[in-house]
Amino acid sequence: MAQLIRIQIPVKTDQHMLFQRLFAVNIEIYSVYSSDKYLYFSIKRKDLKAFRKVRKALKIPVHLVDETKKGIISLYSFSLIGVALFLIIPVILSQFIWTIHIDSDSPESNVLLYEQLKEMNIREKMLASSLPSEQEIRQKILLKYKEYSWVHFTQSGSTLTVSPMLAPIQSEREIKEGPPVHLIAKRSGIITDFEIVKGVRAVGKHISVKKGDTLVNGFVTQGDKRIITSAEGKVYASYWIELSFELPKKVVIMKPNERELIIQRKGKEKLAYWKEIALPSFLQKYVEAGYVQKNIEESFELNEKSIERLIRPLLFQKIINDLPAGTQILEDKVLQVSIQNDKVKGKILLLVNENIAIPQVIPQGDEA
Repeated sequence: MAQLIRIQIPVKTDQHMLFQRLFAVNIEIYSVYSSDKYLYFSIKRKDLKAFRKVRKALKIPVHLVDETKKGIISLYSFSLIGVALFLIIPVILSQFIWTIHIDSDSPESNVLLYEQLKEMNIREKMLASSLPSEQEIRQKILLKYKEYSWVHFTQSGSTLTVSPMLAPIQSEREIKEGPPVHLIAKRSGIITDFEIVKGVRAVGKHISVKKGDTLVNGFVTQGDKRIITSAEGKVYASYWIELSFELPKKVVIMKPNERELIIQRKGKEKLAYWKEIALPSFLQKYVEAGYVQKNIEESFELNEKSIERLIRPLLFQKIINDLPAGTQILEDKVLQVSIQNDKVKGKILLLVNENIAIPQVIPQGDEA
């Protein structure tokens, strides 16, 4: 198909003279029509050079439009393009993670977790579709940082929120002198890590063990001689447990809000400060100051769709408090959720990682 150029000239132009000149130089004319002010017609692109010579000779003001490129776009077309961009650009931008928020009260934890995410190539301006699965991210974080028991992820638009949950603090206990011991497994599982103070490993990582199996020997063998040293430390293993849960359909959650600075006279009822402020010595006799954490109360109606946003964090907080200190939840699978008689009931499968090592006194016969 021939490429055409549309010509616009004033209607008062001597049209007879113009067309006569054009025919004389073998320029073909297409789609001739006129309005009150202008005459329109089209010519082939290859005839444009010859047309310009005719135009100059007759001194005719013209306006050219390349119909193959649509050189002139109407305001209506601009509106359509604007609407299209308005709809498309947000969709494109929403495909990226623009903000990573670490929801932790500890600045040190924020830095450590942010650096860990960077090591896993999780950073701002990345495609959301390139994010590893939650379970993969959670397992890598929890296996590296034993101070966390669980990590919750929430993606809202282009913001990824990472909420770590600290494991219950283990109280230090006095180590009493006693008979030498092995460390054995208190339950079955897959070994993931060792923190041995004394003793020799009896099994390796990623090995399946059963309840009662020896994990760390409390002796060292040198040739034919066996030296009793006792065993001390921790051996972490992963195992699956199935739990049933039941929650009221309507729950009330206390959420931390803003922190308020309180300055009061000494002697008044002491408040539970979130952070106390050290005042100059000459003021400490008269006043005290600190930040108080304010909480807001929110009520929620639970349903099957709210399991990700509300039920899981609530459920895991309760589970972590009931499990031994240092326990971590690496993975979870919701098996069943139902609402009956204003109760939300269900079953959940958890991949738990904890220290399964317990001491077992070395029998007298083994000490020889």
